[in-house]
Amino acid sequence: MKNIFYSLLSALVFAVLLSACDDFNDQFDGLDDKTQITNLAAYDYSLTEADYTTISDAAVKAATTPDEISLATSIKTNKYFTIEAPASDYVPYLLKDLYPYSDIGSTAMVTYDFGEARSSYLDDLSNASTYTLTSDDYASSGSDVLGFYPDVAPDDFLDDILATNISDPTEGEIKLVKYVQYTETPVITTTSNYLVEENFNFGSTAGDLTTITNTWTAHSGTAGFVGYATSSLSMTGYPSTDIGGSATIATTGVEDVNKTFTPQNSGTVYFSALVNLSAVSTGAYFFHIYEYGTGNFRARIGAKDNGEGKILFGISASVSAQVYGTTAFEPNTTYLIVASYNIDSGVSNLYVLSSPTTTIPTTPEVTDTGAAGTIIDAVAIRQAFGGPAGTIDGVRVTKTWNDLFINDVVVSIEGERTNNEVYYQYAANKWTASKGIYVVTEEDYDSMGTANGQPGRFNNFDSSMPPENYLPALLAKLYPYAQNGDKQIVAYKYYSGGLETRVDEYLFQEGKWSKPSSIVSKSEQFAFSNTGWVFDPTVKIMMEKSDYQLMVDYVLATPSIAIFAHPFYKNEEYYYGFGSRYNNVNFRLSYRDPYFTGEYTQPVTIDPEFNALTTDAEKVALMWTRLEEGMGIFLQLRYPDAVPTVGGLDVYYHATTYVYYPEGNKAGSEYHKYIFKCIAAASGSTPPVFEFVSQNIVD
Repeated sequence: MKNIFYSLLSALVFAVLLSACDDFNDQFDGLDDKTQITNLAAYDYSLTEADYTTISDAAVKAATTPDEISLATSIKTNKYFTIEAPASDYVPYLLKDLYPYSDIGSTAMVTYDFGEARSSYLDDLSNASTYTLTSDDYASSGSDVLGFYPDVAPDDFLDDILATNISDPTEGEIKLVKYVQYTETPVITTTSNYLVEENFNFGSTAGDLTTITNTWTAHSGTAGFVGYATSSLSMTGYPSTDIGGSATIATTGVEDVNKTFTPQNSGTVYFSALVNLSAVSTGAYFFHIYEYGTGNFRARIGAKDNGEGKILFGISASVSAQVYGTTAFEPNTTYLIVASYNIDSGVSNLYVLSSPTTTIPTTPEVTDTGAAGTIIDAVAIRQAFGGPAGTIDGVRVTKTWNDLFINDVVVSIEGERTNNEVYYQYAANKWTASKGIYVVTEEDYDSMGTANGQPGRFNNFDSSMPPENYLPALLAKLYPYAQNGDKQIVAYKYYSGGLETRVDEYLFQEGKWSKPSSIVSKSEQFAFSNTGWVFDPTVKIMMEKSDYQLMVDYVLATPSIAIFAHPFYKNEEYYYGFGSRYNNVNFRLSYRDPYFTGEYTQPVTIDPEFNALTTDAEKVALMWTRLEEGMGIFLQLRYPDAVPTVGGLDVYYHATTYVYYPEGNKAGSEYHKYIFKCIAAASGSTPPVFEFVSQNIVD
């Protein structure tokens, strides 16, 4: 009870004293203001590595979406800000902990690291899809191999190859084109992939086949002969086409002729021929394979009339009667007939094609099964009573379907060659080689060392072999006469869990090549407001040489005042007074009355507004008026993307310039700060609008 009493008493005493103080203060006006503690400060702070982690952790806690969390996390990982994760959004998380008791109006100039965005063109090159030339592409240049011949310039063909093979390209689309170039004429070694290829190329005299050549021999019949004609059959895409002459058969006469080949005792034997039949009868076989010296005929192909003047083709696997298909084929028409005999199963299939195909059709025209196990080593043409009349050409016998359509198989290609890559871009409805890009070659990698842990080992860079350790030396060798400021885009291979193409830009400065750092230091101001620390979007600039030249160039490009720019050096103008010659604004009146001497002397009438004034004070006043106008134009040129507000705050621009002879004829110089407010963003061809606020001398 005692403790409670003392507490109540203390409270009462405090209340009385407080009331008394209020009454006492009322006797002295302004006392409250004099005793109020203020903390209006201007801080200057540079972020440490630990600060990026602090900012990131705080931003992650405040994030509400996965994208926000990802951006906040990137700050901790990168230890710098980016366009996507700007300092203006995230630095306040740190300032509220560093300076929590600041008064409204306090400022903090914060210096931080910023990761500049790469050129989008470099990213487009890095992400370009590849196009690797095919055998058909090389064939368009007359090449028989997978590569261009030494005397061929790839640039003469690559644009057309891309146009042919890439459908619906988009404007600006980029392709990394990969191709092979032989540096010496390749030596090609081939082997036949067929058991028989017969084009009946036996000269210009027609006659009996076995009389014209000894490569075909008769094994049965003497009452008539298989003939030889000097004309040939053709079918686009079939390799044995339109070569030499052909064999002929008639509906009268009896003779069987054959051509032998390497015996086949297992698997499937395929045989084909171009056939054009002019007449058919009740049916007989005219083409087959068999075991030489025996009557073991297999896959016997026959033809008969369907009763309406059309042709039905059939097959007999062995000794059984012909099994005919149901498709009616036209007489006097060239077809490709393909038959197969499976030695292991005895199954024979017949296909009748109007054009070649490397894919076996799903359904044969007709199938028959007969005796299995027959050794096959001969192909035969049969002329018999009741058989068809017509022409046979392009006979082929192979062990696979695909080999029917390939003349030779390449065993080896010998010759020095290089693997090359080049960028092409689609623009204005055509593909054009991209200039100014060097793609590191296999020879370049090898020159950097081929041992384990060196780029030439696998022709790429990686984290243990960073490209910046090697590319400067390569560029120095490639461009020995580079000048300061020269730039070169370089594409190279980089391994990071997989091989990828990366593209960087290198800069030549002070006698060496280097990759410019994308991490730069920036400083921005933040202000303490009634909602806490916020980014202060105020833009502050001290005009430099390039800024003064920007205005000289503007005057030169503006017809109404272009005459006021120096006509020879082009580094000064006398309308506003800007000049990059001395990096200042020149108000000296003697330059304007007239303002040129010698051959550049101009009449005073060139500036009637200026010369109408009678006193120096009036002329200087005009120059100040023009300078205010010029500073507004300068901001439009310097900041074409200016906006009126950022984060709800008005955007002000503080531009400081150096004015020489500010009083006209009196020698002297002063720094003057011009403050403008952006009141409208650019729209179409209209630049942003800046409103003049104030101008004052900078101490």
